[in-house]
Amino acid sequence: MKGVVLAAGVGSRLRPLTSNKPKCLVEVNGKPLLDYQLDAYRAAGIGEVVIVTGYEAAAIENHVRHIDDLTIRLVENVDFESTNNMYSLYLCRELLRDTPFVLNNADLAVDDDIVARLVQDPRGDLIAVDSGQFDEESMKITLTDDGERVTDIAKTITEDVAYGNSIDHYKFSVESAAALMAHVVDVIEVRKSLKDWTEVALQTLIKSGDLPMQPLDIAGARWVEVDNYVDLAIADMLFSELGTELEGIKVAFIDIDGTLVTGDAPIPGGAEFVERARARGIKIYFLSNNSSRAKSDYVTKLAGIGITATVEEIVLSTDGLASFLLSRKTRGVYVLGTRALKASLEELGLPVVEDDAEYVVVGYDTELDYAKLRTACRNLNRGADILATHPDVWCPSEDGPIPDIGALLQMLEATVGKKPVHVFGKPQREMITHLITEYSPDEVLVVGDRLYTDVTLAKNAGVRSAAVLSGETQRDALDGASVSPDIIVPSVANLLVG
Repeated sequence: MKGVVLAAGVGSRLRPLTSNKPKCLVEVNGKPLLDYQLDAYRAAGIGEVVIVTGYEAAAIENHVRHIDDLTIRLVENVDFESTNNMYSLYLCRELLRDTPFVLNNADLAVDDDIVARLVQDPRGDLIAVDSGQFDEESMKITLTDDGERVTDIAKTITEDVAYGNSIDHYKFSVESAAALMAHVVDVIEVRKSLKDWTEVALQTLIKSGDLPMQPLDIAGARWVEVDNYVDLAIADMLFSELGTELEGIKVAFIDIDGTLVTGDAPIPGGAEFVERARARGIKIYFLSNNSSRAKSDYVTKLAGIGITATVEEIVLSTDGLASFLLSRKTRGVYVLGTRALKASLEELGLPVVEDDAEYVVVGYDTELDYAKLRTACRNLNRGADILATHPDVWCPSEDGPIPDIGALLQMLEATVGKKPVHVFGKPQREMITHLITEYSPDEVLVVGDRLYTDVTLAKNAGVRSAAVLSGETQRDALDGASVSPDIIVPSVANLLVG
């Protein structure tokens, strides 16, 4: 028994993810689609897999070249732009002569046991079907009255007669494989029809009775055919290491900007998510790197979008900054930040000065003017060091990205040649570690919209993370990222909804 993976297509509906990579290498929960299929062949004991490449063929070749526990046969469809997947199957005809095989398209994320269930079933010719689903875009099948034989396969089959969705995994006996390949050769070589789908060949042979296919019902198994970003979002959630029900989570640190609000506008479903979490006994903290507001301001801001919070539940980047300055008995700081940041430091007894500062504290300054920049540079030129409340380069707003501390730090470095000696806030683990001493790592979750702050904070603290796509991070940034969240969701509205 061999495996055959048809992977020549362009996957244009997944651009920009597929602008420079084939669709089969798009990642679902940090794992390329192709690897889901290869793992399924491994689990079934199939040791030889034929992969038909086309678009970005070199990327697939590079991806599989170090695989040594499977025999990978690569066949390149150089005419992938002017042909379809039946032509790709045609190119495999010599490798598949006189052998049974399992066939699938390469855009599937599937459970590891899918192919094994096909192979272990004693029936010779099977279509893996999810009887519990009906989707307009998927291939559906109909059955004989006794449910034993497939009578049709097509996208156009209506719900009232459909048995279920084909998941594009097929098993062929030697005899049926020969019948299928003979028909494919006729279509390609005699009829010169290069744009047909393999499923058209299956439909023709099934209807004529020359292909005795039977259904293998895999209802309840996980599978997603990934054609577009909606499919990808479903796959990310379905195959995540942490389910959307957040089983086992006892404390959650929820980022505010980009996760619950954009500017002052609430993200739909944010307040309801917090309510659901609290109803399930999850302890909630609200995180922000935004140092322009006091904690009481955030309590008011959250109340404005329907979320009740206490000052004790607000964790800001300025917490670590204040602790650092107090522990060093700092003689004076100049604050390149808002009046609220300045007041919060003064309330703690820290000396805020205009000249001869030991540190220039750089915060998210919504009150920035040139005079403040000049004073900051004067102190830096006289020997002061920079402390930054957080590293964010830009902040999400109703009008799109606006400059944050990271951009300001780059300007100061270009001007005076200094970088911050310490950056507080996310992703520094100290932002949350003092609040999680009584929990195990698997019981702690960080929810946020940024890989380099929220997800990296979770990694640094050794806890779980959920990345939302409602703020800075776009889905294409997650493929090949240096850090991977435990779950990816469009927004917090998708969590705890079961």
